[in-house]
Amino acid sequence: MKKTKKIWLKRFIFIVLVLICLDAVFVLGYWQGQKGSQNVLVPSQITKLESDKPTGVEFGTFWEAWNKLKEKAVAEADNNKMVQGAISGMLASTGDPYTVYFTKEENDRFREDIGGEFSGIGIEIIQKDGYPTVVAPLSESPAEKAGFKSGDIILEVDGTKTSEIGFNETIDRIRGVEGTKVTLKIVRDGVADPMTIEVVRAKITVKSVEWSEEIVSGKKVAHIKIRQFGDDTDALFDEAAKDVIKNNPEGIILDLRNDPGGYLETAVNVASYFVKDGTILTEKGRDGNSTEYRSTGKGTLKNFKVVVLVNGGSASASEIVTGALKDRLGTKIIGEKTFGKGSVQELLDLSDGSAVKITVAKWFTPNGNQINELGITPDITIVDDEKTTADDQLIRAEDYITKGQ
Repeated sequence: MKKTKKIWLKRFIFIVLVLICLDAVFVLGYWQGQKGSQNVLVPSQITKLESDKPTGVEFGTFWEAWNKLKEKAVAEADNNKMVQGAISGMLASTGDPYTVYFTKEENDRFREDIGGEFSGIGIEIIQKDGYPTVVAPLSESPAEKAGFKSGDIILEVDGTKTSEIGFNETIDRIRGVEGTKVTLKIVRDGVADPMTIEVVRAKITVKSVEWSEEIVSGKKVAHIKIRQFGDDTDALFDEAAKDVIKNNPEGIILDLRNDPGGYLETAVNVASYFVKDGTILTEKGRDGNSTEYRSTGKGTLKNFKVVVLVNGGSASASEIVTGALKDRLGTKIIGEKTFGKGSVQELLDLSDGSAVKITVAKWFTPNGNQINELGITPDITIVDDEKTTADDQLIRAEDYITKGQ
């Protein structure tokens, strides 16, 4: 009996030890798994890790890549630039060329641009299909005078390939001190070989609205040119509208050529001078819900005969106004097909002064037509002839106002 008890006790102790070992192995394996997937060493210089951290997202691989870059890269990797690059890449992963990251300097510069004064060559570009692409040169800018066109793809800046320096660096290198030169190599649709264009930078002060009056076939014709929908547009357009009403012309040519856009609300306000009431555009967000933007009720120019001039550089806010007048009033559109940017961006400041510009919705004309990537086709198409100095599009618009054809 004593012998039996001894054997039983030994077996019991053996079983307990086995269980303890198995439990230890399980715990160790679980800990190692957790370490590999979640507890990757985070650099001590990185702060605010838990701030606004989303749930259910695995960041382990990110920090693995971070540490391997810091350990192995021949080129010195700056922490702040790595963070900025990560944010840029995150936004670029949407595949939307208008969803972008601005450093603090780029954010300040963007606000200067929309405010109407900056130093550079006067050109609006976006990242399209991996390349910096011209939306439009600003009217009367060094870029327009040098011959840049909507759709030009920028391959090099001062001999450096844009594919090597990225979109934001490309913008920085095009910008510069007033009076200095910059050389761009571009590819243009329909031209076999790349073109090299040298431009002298200048102080760009953009007065967003100008108007003039011409006598055509003995009749007064008002010509209102909107260069962009910026900070000063509402006030300047209101002044122009009052002058036009006072002079009582035969009709109005609303010139939106090479207007890259601007504020949505400003576009709605301008369209409201012509459209007394009703829908100007419909906006559809990510949740599928629609927001209708209606006329603000001015309508002070509604009784005038109007023609809208557009081309491939007419984008965004320009297309909002064009689409509203075309759908609501049957206004004649003359020129070339517009750029096709029918989306709305929101500029959101970040805590360090940088910002993200995010596409938050797409917009549609009052008749429900999508503009994004499609553009607006004119009722009367007239392609600008680069071989002549005559403005055939403007002449055709004047004929329509004065002769009705």
